[in-house]
Amino acid sequence: MGGILCKVICAPAGARGTIVSATGSGKTITAAACALECFPGGRILVTVPTLDLLAQTAQAWRAVGHTAPMVAVCSLESDAVLNSLGVRTTTNPIQLALWAGSGPVVVFATYASLVDRADIDAPEGQRKVRGPLEAALAGGERLYGQRMDGFSLAIVDEAHGTAGDLGRPWAVIHDNARIPADFRLYLTATPRILAAPRPQKGAEGQEAELATMADDPDGTYGAWLAELGLSEAIEREILAGFEIDVLEIRDPSPVIGESEEAQRGRRLALLQTALLEHAAAYNLRTVMTFHQKVEEARAFADKLPETAAALYINDASDADPGRRRQAAEVLDRRGVLRAGSRPPRTPGPGVVGVAVRRPPRVRAARGPAAIRQRHRRGRTPGPPRLPRQRSRSR
Repeated sequence: MGGILCKVICAPAGARGTIVSATGSGKTITAAACALECFPGGRILVTVPTLDLLAQTAQAWRAVGHTAPMVAVCSLESDAVLNSLGVRTTTNPIQLALWAGSGPVVVFATYASLVDRADIDAPEGQRKVRGPLEAALAGGERLYGQRMDGFSLAIVDEAHGTAGDLGRPWAVIHDNARIPADFRLYLTATPRILAAPRPQKGAEGQEAELATMADDPDGTYGAWLAELGLSEAIEREILAGFEIDVLEIRDPSPVIGESEEAQRGRRLALLQTALLEHAAAYNLRTVMTFHQKVEEARAFADKLPETAAALYINDASDADPGRRRQAAEVLDRRGVLRAGSRPPRTPGPGVVGVAVRRPPRVRAARGPAAIRQRHRRGRTPGPPRLPRQRSRSR
């Protein structure tokens, strides 16, 4: 692993590079291990786009063996996971400078910590202040003489989110004058390679400068240090093979007087019913569903056992009413559902797309080609075509 970063640390200070690797293939663990090997006792900055990912990343870094003090620049003041890992949290630049001013440390920050903020206590015309991370690095009178040292290594996870207009707030992570770091390592599964056909205008009307993730040693993201495509990751059994199945669900007859909440509940049960029956028919072991909102995904996951239990009761043989009653009583005692409840069996509106993983026996027989196989159930639209993957290590 250290060989990846050796390509960067042998270059002059300020050098940068990118690891392009499929989702779930271990970019976070790879970066943590490289940092531990190449920067023992160093000052590390790790930026991520979301709070959930920040907590997951801190867990991974502790698991890899990082024992240095950890500070998170985020709003999770009393997070149980971070507390258990010994990660202190703050959005105050003075506090950040006190906790992580010098010496070995790992600082986790969300991209939001890079955004300028309004200070209502500042004099008129000076109410826009730097985000807490940049403010702590800059120091000055506003921090009462406190200042945080720069970093040995800055790791930018989900780096494709920082590509594009360099005038955007998140793009400050690329600026070594504002976020000083000896070396930068970018992580992504989906590099954004941009080329404007004509000059683009920025937020203030001037010509925008674009940051593209092309493989360029002199570019914003540096050279691609390693690349692991999806096909190769499946072939090497780093990732499980999968297929994309598209299930069509037709519009039902409208129900007079049905509330909007009842319609949403019926649609949820219909989608779950279609998915469960498909999973049973094709012996699927693991299923991944995609949703527009986190709340929808959580509701889908929370209610799935209830729908599965109701389907089990509904499918119990009429010739064995004792089995049916016994199942209902057991499920009711466990709080899974009210005895006798049923999910609607009428097809509902919309189309649900599911990415599914086959059992190991089937995956071994089909190999990487399974990711391109198409399934058509009745009048189902074909699944989206996956891009070609290439692999190399430089």
